[in-house]
Amino acid sequence: MKTLNPSNRFVPTIALLILLTASIMVFSQLYNTTMETGKSLPVWTIVLSILPFLLGFWLYLFSARQRTHIQSLQTQIESLKMQVENFMKSQKKETSQEIRKEVIDHKILLEKIIPSTPTDDLVSYGEHLLANIAKNVEIVQGLLYLKDIQTELFKFKAGYAFYSETTPPEYREGESLAGQVAKNKKLINIDSIPEGYITILSGLGKGTPKHLIIAPILSPDNKTIGIFELASFKPFTSDHEELFSQLGRKLGEVLNVNK
Repeated sequence: MKTLNPSNRFVPTIALLILLTASIMVFSQLYNTTMETGKSLPVWTIVLSILPFLLGFWLYLFSARQRTHIQSLQTQIESLKMQVENFMKSQKKETSQEIRKEVIDHKILLEKIIPSTPTDDLVSYGEHLLANIAKNVEIVQGLLYLKDIQTELFKFKAGYAFYSETTPPEYREGESLAGQVAKNKKLINIDSIPEGYITILSGLGKGTPKHLIIAPILSPDNKTIGIFELASFKPFTSDHEELFSQLGRKLGEVLNVNK
């Protein structure tokens, strides 16, 4: 049954041989009849006898050409399939490398940002911390609050490029925007700070940043022990959010909250 399969490459040849045999048999029969009757063989009968063979030969050539065309298309399809597979593998590899690179970059930045100085003087430590953030992430102002264990109030400890005639207010969890961050233990990224909310003073004049991140400092047992606020003239990306979330966790491990 496989030999009779239409897709079998031998089928056109077999069909051609059958038509050739049939043509020869018809022609032989007509020739014998002519010899017996003594009449000459008409031209149209000769044409009629070889017509099936000619038709079969044409179909054979057509089938061979189609088969060659199909094989060429199959080769092209296989080639395209391999190219697509190689491209997908390459993209997957590049994506994996990018993800690993982002993790490595975060780790390197955290090492640069977190001060190596002792935490005995929390004011000095906080100032170094905020200065390192500004140096590596281009913030224009930063504030650090730490929780007082006795009063459970978040108190201002250090600032970067911060100027005010009064000390920043203290707050409890749930009070003010920073207090809400402390309560929820989740960073927030604000893209549009109201005019006058923060003012940056410099020798060139003053300006108002439009972008603010408030992030919690979380202890190993997942308690909020501090808050840091960072302002910038440039938008904070999701990559910044991930960096500062990790920073909050790392600071929670470094700071001695029992003092």
